[in-house]
Amino acid sequence: MRHQQIAVTLAAITAQMQETELWQSEPPSKAKLASKLPFCVDTLTFSQWLQWVMFPKLFVIIETKATLPSKSNMAVMAEQAFKAESADTTELLALIKQLDKHISWE
Repeated sequence: MRHQQIAVTLAAITAQMQETELWQSEPPSKAKLASKLPFCVDTLTFSQWLQWVMFPKLFVIIETKATLPSKSNMAVMAEQAFKAESADTTELLALIKQLDKHISWE
């Protein structure tokens, strides 16, 4: 059930990122994806990190019905990152908060 809720929320976030033009058609370089810092803050925008790092990891967890992380707090980072965006990210932030709740639910 949780896995399904997360999949639905990921689809909604993807749609919202596309609508706000934060979705990218081309992936970042392998070097940028190889960052060792949290959220790849030194090489990617938060939106890029979601799309190219976090979402693929979550999709593997969903597909294999693997154990979810025990906690998620992406919304705090999203709030900071989206301050620099010109697009209205209100709905996107709400969806990321929802994703955090689905992942952290016990």
